[in-house]
Amino acid sequence: MGSNRPPSEDAVNEAVTRPRPISLTKAELENHDVVEAKEPIEVTAWVRFPETPIRVRGTAVAWTDSAVQVEWVSFSGAKHTAWVWASAVKRRG
Repeated sequence: MGSNRPPSEDAVNEAVTRPRPISLTKAELENHDVVEAKEPIEVTAWVRFPETPIRVRGTAVAWTDSAVQVEWVSFSGAKHTAWVWASAVKRRG
């Protein structure tokens, strides 16, 4: 018998995305100085995939004045990284 529970947000996100997020390009990063985090900072971030944007829970590992490099592990265990606009990122906790 099947379950009446709705799928988790993580399971839905995994089902509608491809393995590769869409990261900002070098031109979009505009050669700003990149600051690497001494320790990763826990964040939530909106990340674009070809099919749809999703909100992920991950860590900020580097940033410029306008963008953040976010790393996260998907529901399936795959590791991802992408540069996103700073306004798409919020600290957790």
